[in-house]
Amino acid sequence: MGSHKIDEVSHAGELEYEVPVAKRTPARELMIAAAERLFAEHGIDGVSLREVAAEAGQRNNSAAQYHFGNKEGLVRAVFEHRIAEIDDRRRQMVAELDAAGRGTDLRGLVEAAVHPLVEFVLAQPEKSWALRFLAQLVVSPELHKVDLLDLSYAPGIRTVVERVIESLRHLPSWLRKQRLRQATFLIVHSLADGERGVRAGDEASAARLRLLGNHLVDTTVALLTAEVSETTRAALAAAESQTV
Repeated sequence: MGSHKIDEVSHAGELEYEVPVAKRTPARELMIAAAERLFAEHGIDGVSLREVAAEAGQRNNSAAQYHFGNKEGLVRAVFEHRIAEIDDRRRQMVAELDAAGRGTDLRGLVEAAVHPLVEFVLAQPEKSWALRFLAQLVVSPELHKVDLLDLSYAPGIRTVVERVIESLRHLPSWLRKQRLRQATFLIVHSLADGERGVRAGDEASAARLRLLGNHLVDTTVALLTAEVSETTRAALAAAESQTV
């Protein structure tokens, strides 16, 4: 768990947050950008702290260790940096859903999960690596070290996740967790693949990514709301009987 704290006040469903900002230095920012790119290209386990420092132009090979402590600290810093940035738009979308009386509408919540990612990629003046970094992270053992459920720095996605979970309360716990996991993989990996084809200033590639985003909303909603077959219920019961 990170050491950051957050002040949170709740008023009739409206959330006010003071989102913490880590101390920033030019060297630290350069290493976060270099790490995101290297992790995206080579995987979390395929990159060392020394390689990150060198890629960021740091003469001191121990610069990354000095700023982040270890790889876990660096991965968390990259994740928090990107998620907090993208989350500003997501918080706005959640507020708009609440204002329209759609705060618990599943499709609206999925749109709030997907569209800020698409918009972020398309807003970058140069090539984006954010989604490919996230795709590497969700399949890495580092995911279990970096507690991504500690979303104090990203109240928008935290609110979306909490409300989606609430909408799935009718499902058995195992199925609910699996659908959330599958939805995460579907969104992140699909958009990571789409990110590769985006070229700054190219409207055709931007249009393709927007299309992918809209289609992802359709398929994610379908995944989350799919009827549970009798076959699956029987298999679940059999599996649970073996763990008692």
